[in-house]
Amino acid sequence: MKAIISALAVSLLIPSLSAAEQPASNQDLSQTPIIMDSIIVTGRRSEQSLSQLIGAAGQVSAAELQRVGHAHINESAARIPGVWLSRGNGQELLAAVRSPVFTGAGSCAEILTTEDGLPIRPTGMCNVNQLFEVNSEQASGLEIWRGPGTVFYGSNAMHGVINSLSADIQRNYLSLESGSHDYNRIKLGWRQQHGNQTWQIAANGVTDKGFKDDAGFDQQKLSLKHSWTGSTLSADTHLALVNLNQETAGYIKVKDSYKDSAAWKANPNPEAFRDGQAMRLSTVIRGTVNSDDIWQLTPYVRKSEMTFLQHYLPGQPEEKNGQTSAGVQSSYQTSLAADTRLWLGTDIEWASMWVEEFQANPLGVADNVRYQGQHYDFEVDSQQIALFANLEWQVNDQMTTEMGLRYEYLNYDYQNNMLSGNTRDDGSACNSADGSCRYFRAEDRSDSTNNLNFHLGADYRFSDSLSAYARVASAYRAPQINEIYRLQREQAVADIKPEQLDSVEAGLRFRYDNLAAELNIYNMDKEQVIIKDSSGFVVSNGETSHQGIELQLSYAINPIWQIAAAGNWAKHLYEQNSLINGASINGNDIDTAPRSQGSAQLLYKPSDALSAELEWVYLGDYYLDPANAHEYDGHDVLNLTVQQRYQQWDLRLRVTNLTDERIADRADFGFGSYRYFVGEGRGVLAEVKRYF
Repeated sequence: MKAIISALAVSLLIPSLSAAEQPASNQDLSQTPIIMDSIIVTGRRSEQSLSQLIGAAGQVSAAELQRVGHAHINESAARIPGVWLSRGNGQELLAAVRSPVFTGAGSCAEILTTEDGLPIRPTGMCNVNQLFEVNSEQASGLEIWRGPGTVFYGSNAMHGVINSLSADIQRNYLSLESGSHDYNRIKLGWRQQHGNQTWQIAANGVTDKGFKDDAGFDQQKLSLKHSWTGSTLSADTHLALVNLNQETAGYIKVKDSYKDSAAWKANPNPEAFRDGQAMRLSTVIRGTVNSDDIWQLTPYVRKSEMTFLQHYLPGQPEEKNGQTSAGVQSSYQTSLAADTRLWLGTDIEWASMWVEEFQANPLGVADNVRYQGQHYDFEVDSQQIALFANLEWQVNDQMTTEMGLRYEYLNYDYQNNMLSGNTRDDGSACNSADGSCRYFRAEDRSDSTNNLNFHLGADYRFSDSLSAYARVASAYRAPQINEIYRLQREQAVADIKPEQLDSVEAGLRFRYDNLAAELNIYNMDKEQVIIKDSSGFVVSNGETSHQGIELQLSYAINPIWQIAAAGNWAKHLYEQNSLINGASINGNDIDTAPRSQGSAQLLYKPSDALSAELEWVYLGDYYLDPANAHEYDGHDVLNLTVQQRYQQWDLRLRVTNLTDERIADRADFGFGSYRYFVGEGRGVLAEVKRYF
């Protein structure tokens, strides 16, 4: 394998050795390299300078995304401090942004997932794996807002916002990729302009046999865009279609089994699967009333369905769920004075959601509270409306302040399509002390929430190179329908309330010629936390705290060599006296929350035609359970990417886990045993791209 990697790398490098000896003609070594400022759109759903942002946001550019060419989005997200998109099997993941990795029915609601600023799922029905519904493989950028979102976002934007920017094709292309474990991918990018109209297609298809037995997937994604621009009006329409058919590999068990060469490729659940489809259609309409007033209207419709086997639960019930939703985002911005700008907006959404769970497998007498048969079958219709205002005031040439307020109303209309209560699906009792079964189904009902969130911050410029910001903000998330209506006998609907978060943060930014650096510190406190540990024990009205320091820098040593790094230290703690197995967890680290993590990239680019990047990704140790009785040691991984351009051709070689380390992408402890999602060993992928 090492000989193959060396041969491929040399074949890419040899044609450009002369270019490595002499800088490209359009490069001038006498000039000091300059790191340019970036534009970000996530904060206000419109463009603003990243260097003047009152808040913390990380960015992976289109060039970086193209260089990485990720097979899974965690490969690109590792470049942003405080972010860990922990890969499961295939395209599955669990997310962490200034947080532990969240698990459980509503865990996906701690972090908002959007594309072009539009949430990809309705409030109340997120999914921990929903990022596979976004064409991040051909995105024009990845932006991750860390901490509570601005008032342009409502429920779910608690710990952060993951925003993928849809494809923006600059040159028509077709690419073919092939790699380890029968991984094959085809990508197409096409753009055509006729006068003031532009059409774009970004499509890709993947087939992957997987490095574990019976653990491959097939995936197809299509982004179709149309843009029209007039004198005072523009419209951008985007249709996104996604399909995933995945054979899922289950955990392997026994302590440190991911290091065992005889066990690490094993799949104890060859029967597991996940099938999902998603569609989103939206149009962003922008207009100007005069030179100062700008309005934006975004109507949209969405639909998704998913079926998967819950192989990680006793009895392995199968879940089916789906949603159809529609809504309108709107905003209007105007200048109240030369130094004051105001945004006003309304977001409206309707959704029809449904969930079914059926267990085909019988269990023994001792376990028949998890009975064979239908567990849940319910529908929820929701209505949501939000009003927000955001004000920016430039106090003087050095200081800018910003304040915003958002009110959001959400109503659920729940309909149970089964027998209510906690009997079996035929009305009979289970074999337990009181005859009750594990699953509880509420009577038909309606529930609503009213919430406010705000932010207040300031940016101060000490000089053209140095600035600082401070921000206080609040955030919330509504209970998800799988939390509030998919109940167990220990729970009641009234016990589950919206989570609340308060945040204080500050940052320092430095940018001068060939160096850019940013340092952030934060403290967040959460109340009414819905906690579910690895054994399925539900703790309502929990409290947690989150503190951390983040650092990101990039340095151009000269026009040929550049280095970038991102890292964070964080402490995520339980702040409650709840008992787990008879012991208090107050002050314990939240499970799956490493204290430290980071990455660094060394880029060698002697010409526009050739580049080579060596990447180091580090994940610190973390506890696997709320009791902090079990631990994973963490790991280090090296990746290498080499690119070579020949006129209309691009060649790319990527080697992941260069040193073939045995790692766990994620570990936990539940149901009395260690459980590991095993990370892939050394992998090689080669891509040939033809521009036309």
